[in-house]
Amino acid sequence: MDVRQRRLISDHQALLDLANGNPFIEVQTTCASHDRYTIVYHCKGLLWLPGRPRPAVTTEHRVDVYLHADYPRLPPRLQWLTDIFHPNILPPKLNGGVCIGKWTPAETLDRLIIRIGEMVQYKNFSTEDALNLEAAAWADRNRRALPVDNTPLTRELDPALGIILGVK
Repeated sequence: MDVRQRRLISDHQALLDLANGNPFIEVQTTCASHDRYTIVYHCKGLLWLPGRPRPAVTTEHRVDVYLHADYPRLPPRLQWLTDIFHPNILPPKLNGGVCIGKWTPAETLDRLIIRIGEMVQYKNFSTEDALNLEAAAWADRNRRALPVDNTPLTRELDPALGIILGVK
């Protein structure tokens, strides 16, 4: 088994662990070779509906993740599948591109999936290298209203209390 195959198996197991009992992140395996997934986020994000004066909250978001032959040296290919209003994510009708910012091969796929979910929630976004300039301008004007969802997407151990915070 080569290094890439071991990484794919490790990432696959970490994704299953992340999604196990997690009401906010669903992992749909679309390929037996562990190189393609659809991730479904069940958290608050934004959508701009035609004729509305401001974005509306939406709670289901889907992204296709493809772990190409150059992964993890290069980041996975991401294709957004549901409409969204975000500076760093384009809706499907505009190619569904996702700008994740800095990538390093040391970042595991489960951590990237959490980071993208936090982008949906507007906990993590950049207006400097925006793909959607309209969403970037809106986010700059409305920073006081962000994030739109503060819910933790993971189980995190609080060492001081010795309890798990976040997902129940």
